[in-house]
Amino acid sequence: MKPVLEIRRVEPDAYSYRISDQEAGGTFASIEHCLIDAAASLGLYFASVELKLEGLFLGACAIEALRRAPKAVAQRIEQHFQPA
Repeated sequence: MKPVLEIRRVEPDAYSYRISDQEAGGTFASIEHCLIDAAASLGLYFASVELKLEGLFLGACAIEALRRAPKAVAQRIEQHFQPA
């Protein structure tokens, strides 16, 4: 089973996320911060996660990439998949 990380914008500069059906606590100032928190939550239990932004499936991403380069992953998401 591969978990699904869904990020959504709740305000112009605030994001929240859920992993599969579990809502994360609070909001975050950026997609990058969501990725950092999600990677910490997933720990060493999974090798990859499926990403969704505002309901749009983006593909799979290695958890290690979220841990080591969350800014780069967030920039790629923001460049190619702008939230509605």
